[in-house]
Amino acid sequence: MVMQSLSRIGRGAVRRGSAAVGALRGRIPPQSPPWEPSAERRHGWWDLLPFTTHRIPLADGYETAVDGANPFEDVRIDIVMEACGGSLDGRTVVDLGCLEGGFSLALAEQGAAHVVGIEARRISVERCRLAAALRGTPNVEFVEADIKDELARRDPFDVVLATGILYHVSDPAAMLRDMRSACRGVAVIDTHVAATDAATHGCSELVERTLDGGVYRGRMFAEYAPDSSLDERAGLLWAAWSDADSFWPLEDDLVRMIHDAGFESVEKIEFDADRRQRWRVDQVNRVTYVARVTS
Repeated sequence: MVMQSLSRIGRGAVRRGSAAVGALRGRIPPQSPPWEPSAERRHGWWDLLPFTTHRIPLADGYETAVDGANPFEDVRIDIVMEACGGSLDGRTVVDLGCLEGGFSLALAEQGAAHVVGIEARRISVERCRLAAALRGTPNVEFVEADIKDELARRDPFDVVLATGILYHVSDPAAMLRDMRSACRGVAVIDTHVAATDAATHGCSELVERTLDGGVYRGRMFAEYAPDSSLDERAGLLWAAWSDADSFWPLEDDLVRMIHDAGFESVEKIEFDADRRQRWRVDQVNRVTYVARVTS
C-alpha cells in the first residue's frame, strides 16, 4: 500500500532526497499523517522532508535529512548533561529557536520531565512535530511563538538551551535578560561572537551600542532586507524572525552581558579535538558558555 502510494504520488518526494523516500517507506501511509498537521499540510506531510540540517534518526535506519548534524550525537547534548550533573530526571527544559526539534527530542529522551521547543516559523514547527511523532517522543512540546512572549507566559525552566539563536537578535542583552527570568538552574549558550581584529561572516565594522544601560562593543550582521515581506521572511529558515539586523558582541562583552542579565556564574566550555568533531557548526568565532542561577 505504501509503496503503491509512493509510485503514484511520491515522485516529488523522491526528488527531495533519500530522507523523504525513507520516511515514505515506513509504516505510515502518506494519506495518514502521524500527527495533526496544519490544514494546508494535511495531504502533503512528506513535503516536510528532508529537513534542512537536523539529521534525526528514525526507525529502520532512516533519517530526516541526508546531511547535517545528528543532535543525538552532538557535543551540545553532552554539555547540557554535564551541566546538570549527568541527569535530567525531573527537570524541565526549554529550547529557544529549536529549528527542526532535534535537540529538544534528544534532551526529552535523555530523561527530562518535559521539554518545550519554541520556534517562530510554522514549517519548522511542523517538522519538529513530525519528528516527535515518528520517534514516539511523548514528553516534548513544540510551540509556534515569539520567544519573549512564550517565556513570559510560562513558569521558569530548570534548563534553558540557546544554541544558534543569540546571534540572530538585534538586542542580545534583552534576550539574555528574558533567559535569566525564565531560568531557575542552568543556561547553555552556544553562539557566534564578533571577531576583534577583522570582520567575519559579512559583519560590519566595530560598533558600540547601549543596550539597557550597558555599553557593548561588537558588529552588526544583516539578516534580511528591511522591506522583506512576511512570506519572504518565513522562507529564510536560518535567519532572524523579527530583526532585520542582529548584533554580535565581542566575546568579552558577551560575558559581561551574561553577568549583567543576572546570571551569577559564567563558565566557558573548551573543546578538545574529539568534541570539535561532534560540534557540527561553523566554528569560526563560535563559543559555548554555561551560565548558572545560584540564588
